[in-house]
Amino acid sequence: MAGKIVVLDVREMLKKKEEPFQKIMVTVGELEEEDVFELHATFKPDPLIRVLGKQGFSSAVVEEGPEHFIVQFYKEETDIPYFHLDNRELDPPAPMVRTLEFLDGHEACQSGELGVEIWNVRVPALLLPELEERNYTFDVSDEGSGTVRVKIRRPR
Repeated sequence: MAGKIVVLDVREMLKKKEEPFQKIMVTVGELEEEDVFELHATFKPDPLIRVLGKQGFSSAVVEEGPEHFIVQFYKEETDIPYFHLDNRELDPPAPMVRTLEFLDGHEACQSGELGVEIWNVRVPALLLPELEERNYTFDVSDEGSGTVRVKIRRPR
């Protein structure tokens, strides 16, 4: 079953020249197996990506703006990185709108370099034909207990 997305924003710490590594590692140590760790930083943290990679974490990176990088770390090996969106708390049509805005807003998704995995409470019946029309492929997995995982990507 899909876990939760654990968010840690260290941008203010970095701007104050503080070292966030200890706080990051404590957060990582508290993750459950299915959780996704989402780090917000002022730069792409390549050394951290390598350190956590050696601990079995895959990662996905998006640049949201100047000095705002979002890196997600998760325990699943995939051929391309997948950015996770937890839509389970949103009411329709927000899950579909959020998913399409993310796909449209990131060149890496459009080029097939980055996939998106959404967590919904039900199969997104209206989203799936829209994805097909936009030339995305998807894999739907209903895990029960109110979690449907949909992996979305555009073939390269």
